[in-house]
Amino acid sequence: MHLKKFDIRLTVLFVLTTVLSITSFQAQAQLLAPHQQRGTVREQLQRTTYSDNPIVDELLSYAFRFQGTPYRYGCSSPRGFDCSGFTSYVFKRFGVHLDRSSGGQIKNGRRIARNDVQPGDLVFFGGRAGRGRIGHVGIVTRVNSDNTFHFIHSACHKGVTESKITEPYYSRRYMGACRVLE
Repeated sequence: MHLKKFDIRLTVLFVLTTVLSITSFQAQAQLLAPHQQRGTVREQLQRTTYSDNPIVDELLSYAFRFQGTPYRYGCSSPRGFDCSGFTSYVFKRFGVHLDRSSGGQIKNGRRIARNDVQPGDLVFFGGRAGRGRIGHVGIVTRVNSDNTFHFIHSACHKGVTESKITEPYYSRRYMGACRVLE
């Protein structure tokens, strides 16, 4: 009889310990869920560190949180962004206030040559009308050894996405870059 009470107590203790550890694991998983990254392990590792500047790394990590957010003309909120709404929203989180238009944002930083772009720089593209005016903006995410680069932006039919300067649509329309974060 005494042994049965001991077995029951031991079983109850085991069950309680198991329930508590599962609950703790679930709580930790819920805390981590918003910070989970999408993509392959390689893509996640590439996005871990963008530059030697921790502020730029934090800014780009923040920008990638909105990947997949729909494009909405004239909007600058997590419910939808246009291109300059996206860049101004991201930079505002870090205390940098950019003009609301892509054409105005090129004046918010120091102009730099295409071969000098770094992660965190703004890159500008001509609009569809081809009138020689800036009509699109993105944030450089990484630079390759051949000076080509990737950038995150809000595109009309894709929403917030990462693109490459080597894509014909963007390589033909590239107009310039500026550095907002020194």
